[in-house]
Amino acid sequence: MSHHHPDDMTLVEYSAGNLDLACALAVSVHLSMCGHCREQLRKLNTLGGSLLDSTQPASVEEGSFEALMAHIESSKCATADAVSSAPDEQLPGYRNPLLKYLPTDRWDDLPWSKQTGDIAKYDLTDKLGLGDFEVVLQRIRAGAKVPTHRHQGTELTVIMQGGFSDENGVYHEGDFVSHDVGPEHIHTPRALENEDCICLTVVQAPIQFTKGWHRLLNPFMR
Repeated sequence: MSHHHPDDMTLVEYSAGNLDLACALAVSVHLSMCGHCREQLRKLNTLGGSLLDSTQPASVEEGSFEALMAHIESSKCATADAVSSAPDEQLPGYRNPLLKYLPTDRWDDLPWSKQTGDIAKYDLTDKLGLGDFEVVLQRIRAGAKVPTHRHQGTELTVIMQGGFSDENGVYHEGDFVSHDVGPEHIHTPRALENEDCICLTVVQAPIQFTKGWHRLLNPFMR
């Protein structure tokens, strides 16, 4: 069961189709693993539909309201197509939208690219093409530590397997973790001991290492 979720405003923006597609992807993956947030989203969608039904358009130029509604509808459709944000009524939950972009549904069979002795990644950035965000799956060996770093932009993480801990808490499969720019978001994640930690990570800007020789790598970070 997930214990860390998107905040209410993020779910509101997701429901309205206003999130960047990369961020919407992370939320959608979390929704595929979290019944609590699916129920929250269902309530938001119902509320939004009721408000739309009860709202009368103001006096505007002829045809402009219809054009606005068409634009909203097309934007929602585009978001749903790109990140599978809409539920499939034939399924008990949401489909995980990552599945159609992976060559296999077995983590061990992915063509991981090694970053360090303990960390590997499978890069989805070019395949998805979701603006300026980097989208990767990361695999951290059980018990291994990620070098201390800060964030220079938004980073969203959804744990697909295992878990990790840092200075702010302990996170398990299905959890949604958000980091923004700021000194309070300098952290040193460490994978839990029982199994490798596999995460979906959506990053707006490169991380910046803050300790030891790893700082020499900062100019080369994507």
